[in-house]
Amino acid sequence: MRSAGRLLLSLFLSLGLLLATAPAQADEPDAQNWPHPRFLTYNVCGGVCAIYQGSKTAWRDNMIHTMDYWDADLLMLQEMCYGQWTLLRDALEGRSSGGPAYDSVWGAALAENPGCAKWGSDTRYGLATFSKGKPGTIDQSSRSVVHLPNPADGEQRILLCARATVTGRGVRACNTHIDYRGDNPKVQIEQVAAIGRQYALQGDPVVLAGDFNLFPKDSRLDPLYDHGGGTGIFQEVDENDKSQFTGPECPQSGDRCRSGEETAEPVCSPRADGRGKIDYIFLSYYWFTTVRGDAAACTPGMSDHHLLRGAAAWEN
Repeated sequence: MRSAGRLLLSLFLSLGLLLATAPAQADEPDAQNWPHPRFLTYNVCGGVCAIYQGSKTAWRDNMIHTMDYWDADLLMLQEMCYGQWTLLRDALEGRSSGGPAYDSVWGAALAENPGCAKWGSDTRYGLATFSKGKPGTIDQSSRSVVHLPNPADGEQRILLCARATVTGRGVRACNTHIDYRGDNPKVQIEQVAAIGRQYALQGDPVVLAGDFNLFPKDSRLDPLYDHGGGTGIFQEVDENDKSQFTGPECPQSGDRCRSGEETAEPVCSPRADGRGKIDYIFLSYYWFTTVRGDAAACTPGMSDHHLLRGAAAWEN
């Protein structure tokens, strides 16, 4: 990004001014006509959930089919066992027929998960990010793993970021899974938001996705959203689905709202705390427009979450 553009962005961010967004769009998923880049985020429940159809190969093939159907440019996965990542990585890294290749990066949480033994002898688990393209699409030297604050002494959570080429443009892809215990959501989101803002000030479009374990209107998400009382720099892909607008702060006359289709519900996960949206794809508002999102139906055996699909166009 040119220095003048960076200076302009800095002024917008520091003054807290909000850029106008495109009018609300219908969010019926359209794999043929929705814009690019395209995004997916999915908590794959690798350590807890049983393997889909009892077959690692079936899980891998279903995941690849999902990526191909959506023509995904960027995929973020959470609760991913090391063996899951290598299984998917090895199938996609050198693919020369039947679909595009994907480069990937993985980050481990500090603790291991015994439930990951079903995927292989290495029981580490964490986060994985895939970007469409051959090896080198993700700049491995840019990979960073930040251990998020943990005052509630819960399971250690991380933020995995790397610079990736997405539809020919460089983005900073960041992937996280926020803890739900005590003060952890508040302090972890504050740090994630600050890191995302810093990348944006350096001139990188930022894609931040993952499982945040909070519903959209929760004030602890304020550091991320650039509207609805938020103080952040992000729009969210599923924020313009009027079928999800509820309450006086989300009137039908509005173009967008802190809302979205549920990604956790009892039919998908008996362990879910109620039902609602807890998975997100955030895009820095300065670079992206015409955001759209859709939560796919729950696939029994694939996860205890819904997969979230998103799309946007580049801002000129």
